[in-house]
Amino acid sequence: MDRKEVLVMAYTLAMATGKGIETADDGVATVGMTDARALLTSLIREVRYGGRVGAFTERGARQAYLVTPDFYEQAENDRLTVEALRRYIDELPSEEHRLGLVDDIRRYKADLKAAQNIASAD
Repeated sequence: MDRKEVLVMAYTLAMATGKGIETADDGVATVGMTDARALLTSLIREVRYGGRVGAFTERGARQAYLVTPDFYEQAENDRLTVEALRRYIDELPSEEHRLGLVDDIRRYKADLKAAQNIASAD
């Protein structure tokens, strides 16, 4: 068998399953792993031009997703933003420390006011 016959045979066997690209309840275009090779171009077009997310499934469970470059870049930016926010939150002082700072500020203001009163009395 030459390469063309093998490709045609693979395509024909995959198409014989009759499943094709299915749409899940959440709108994701899914393709079973056994059908993936034969339907890859169609799935890429669904994702790119149809504005949908694609998924490869095995025994009904999603194994990998196919998304547009814009979707991926936005997801990566969102991930980096969330990581930065988590680091920021982790660096915030604890509530006990913050309450201690509030007490320190109150004492500082009271001391400052007392010093101003002494200075104005002189």
